[in-house]
Amino acid sequence: MKVKEILKLEGKYHFESRLINASPKIGGKIKVSKQEIDLKSFLLGNNSDMILVRVSGESMIDKNINDGDFLIVDTLAQAKENDVVIASLNGELTVKTLIYENSKPMLEAANKKFFPIEIGEFYQFELQGVVRHVIKRI
Repeated sequence: MKVKEILKLEGKYHFESRLINASPKIGGKIKVSKQEIDLKSFLLGNNSDMILVRVSGESMIDKNINDGDFLIVDTLAQAKENDVVIASLNGELTVKTLIYENSKPMLEAANKKFFPIEIGEFYQFELQGVVRHVIKRI
Protein backbone atom coordinates (compact mmCIF):
# COMPACT_ATOMS: atom_id res chain seq x y z
CA MET A 1 0.00 0.00 0.00
CA LYS A 2 1.44 3.35 -1.00
CA VAL A 3 1.05 6.79 0.49
CA LYS A 4 -0.86 8.93 -1.97
CA GLU A 5 -0.99 12.23 -0.09
CA ILE A 6 0.15 13.69 3.25
CA LEU A 7 -1.67 16.51 5.02
CA LYS A 8 -0.67 18.28 8.25
CA LEU A 9 -3.41 18.14 10.88
CA GLU A 10 -3.87 21.54 12.42
CA GLY A 11 -5.66 22.30 15.64
CA LYS A 12 -7.94 24.96 14.21
CA TYR A 13 -11.05 22.81 14.00
CA HIS A 14 -13.01 21.69 17.00
CA PHE A 15 -15.86 19.21 16.78
CA GLU A 16 -17.84 18.16 19.81
CA SER A 17 -20.78 15.80 19.73
CA ARG A 18 -23.03 13.92 22.10
CA LEU A 19 -22.45 10.21 22.45
CA ILE A 20 -25.06 7.76 21.31
CA ASN A 21 -24.87 4.42 23.05
CA ALA A 22 -25.64 1.81 20.43
CA SER A 23 -27.34 -1.32 21.71
CA PRO A 24 -29.07 -4.08 19.77
CA LYS A 25 -32.61 -3.33 20.91
CA ILE A 26 -35.22 -4.23 18.31
CA GLY A 27 -37.72 -1.47 17.70
CA GLY A 28 -35.82 0.85 20.01
CA LYS A 29 -35.15 4.50 19.46
CA ILE A 30 -31.82 6.24 19.58
CA LYS A 31 -31.04 7.42 23.08
CA VAL A 32 -28.68 10.35 23.22
CA SER A 33 -26.35 10.44 26.19
CA LYS A 34 -25.58 13.65 28.04
CA GLN A 35 -21.93 12.76 27.82
CA GLU A 36 -20.01 14.58 25.08
CA ILE A 37 -16.87 13.70 23.18
CA ASP A 38 -14.39 16.05 21.56
CA LEU A 39 -13.38 14.20 18.39
CA LYS A 40 -10.24 16.27 17.93
CA SER A 41 -8.96 15.26 21.36
CA PHE A 42 -10.09 11.66 20.83
CA LEU A 43 -8.32 11.33 17.48
CA LEU A 44 -5.23 13.46 18.11
CA GLY A 45 -4.80 13.49 21.88
CA ASN A 46 -2.28 16.12 22.93
CA ASN A 47 0.06 15.30 20.07
CA SER A 48 0.63 18.16 17.67
CA ASP A 49 2.74 16.07 15.29
CA MET A 50 -0.05 14.00 13.77
CA ILE A 51 -0.44 13.86 10.03
CA LEU A 52 -3.28 12.76 7.81
CA VAL A 53 -2.25 10.33 5.08
CA ARG A 54 -4.35 9.15 2.13
CA VAL A 55 -3.35 5.70 0.89
CA SER A 56 -3.74 3.69 -2.27
CA GLY A 57 -3.39 -0.03 -2.91
CA GLU A 58 -4.64 -3.29 -1.47
CA SER A 59 -1.77 -4.66 0.60
CA MET A 60 -3.42 -3.86 3.96
CA ILE A 61 -7.01 -4.96 3.30
CA ASP A 62 -6.95 -7.66 6.00
CA LYS A 63 -6.41 -4.87 8.56
CA ASN A 64 -9.37 -3.02 7.04
CA ILE A 65 -7.20 -0.35 5.41
CA ASN A 66 -8.43 0.10 1.86
CA ASP A 67 -7.62 2.15 -1.23
CA GLY A 68 -8.55 5.80 -0.64
CA ASP A 69 -8.71 5.60 3.16
CA PHE A 70 -7.21 8.30 5.36
CA LEU A 71 -4.86 7.36 8.20
CA ILE A 72 -4.09 9.47 11.24
CA VAL A 73 -0.40 8.92 11.88
CA ASP A 74 1.62 9.75 15.00
CA THR A 75 5.01 10.91 13.75
CA LEU A 76 6.55 11.02 17.25
CA ALA A 77 5.62 7.51 18.40
CA GLN A 78 8.26 4.83 18.76
CA ALA A 79 7.08 1.92 16.62
CA LYS A 80 6.78 -1.45 18.29
CA GLU A 81 6.49 -4.89 16.76
CA ASN A 82 3.08 -5.46 15.11
CA ASP A 83 2.34 -1.72 14.82
CA VAL A 84 0.99 -0.55 11.49
CA VAL A 85 3.55 1.98 10.32
CA ILE A 86 4.36 4.43 7.58
CA ALA A 87 7.87 3.64 6.39
CA SER A 88 10.18 5.16 3.85
CA LEU A 89 11.74 2.34 1.85
CA ASN A 90 14.22 3.35 -0.84
CA GLY A 91 12.53 6.73 -1.18
CA GLU A 92 8.95 5.43 -1.40
CA LEU A 93 6.44 5.69 1.45
CA THR A 94 4.58 2.51 2.27
CA VAL A 95 2.05 1.29 4.86
CA LYS A 96 2.82 -2.09 6.43
CA THR A 97 2.96 -3.95 9.75
CA LEU A 98 6.37 -3.82 11.43
CA ILE A 99 7.61 -7.25 12.47
CA TYR A 100 10.97 -8.66 13.48
CA GLU A 101 12.49 -11.96 12.43
CA ASN A 102 15.80 -12.92 14.04
CA SER A 103 16.05 -9.33 15.36
CA LYS A 104 15.85 -7.94 11.81
CA PRO A 105 13.01 -5.58 10.89
CA MET A 106 10.56 -6.63 8.20
CA LEU A 107 7.49 -4.99 6.71
CA GLU A 108 4.52 -7.31 6.40
CA ALA A 109 1.45 -6.74 4.27
CA ALA A 110 -2.04 -7.62 5.52
CA ASN A 111 -2.93 -9.41 2.31
CA LYS A 112 -1.76 -12.92 1.44
CA LYS A 113 -1.03 -11.80 -2.15
CA PHE A 114 2.03 -9.90 -0.90
CA PHE A 115 5.25 -11.25 0.57
CA PRO A 116 6.94 -9.70 3.62
CA ILE A 117 9.71 -7.24 2.81
CA GLU A 118 13.00 -8.07 4.51
CA ILE A 119 14.96 -4.90 5.18
CA GLY A 120 18.42 -5.55 3.80
CA GLU A 121 21.53 -3.70 4.89
CA PHE A 122 21.66 -1.70 1.65
CA TYR A 123 18.04 -0.56 1.83
CA GLN A 124 17.28 3.05 2.67
CA PHE A 125 14.78 2.48 5.47
CA GLU A 126 13.25 4.91 7.96
CA LEU A 127 10.10 4.67 10.04
CA GLN A 128 7.97 7.80 9.57
CA GLY A 129 5.16 7.16 12.06
CA VAL A 130 2.65 4.81 13.65
CA VAL A 131 -0.92 4.59 12.36
CA ARG A 132 -3.40 5.45 15.13
CA HIS A 133 -6.75 5.63 13.29
CA VAL A 134 -8.33 4.81 9.94
CA ILE A 135 -10.96 7.14 8.47
CA LYS A 136 -13.10 5.80 5.66
CA ARG A 137 -16.26 6.54 3.76
CA ILE A 138 -19.06 4.02 3.88
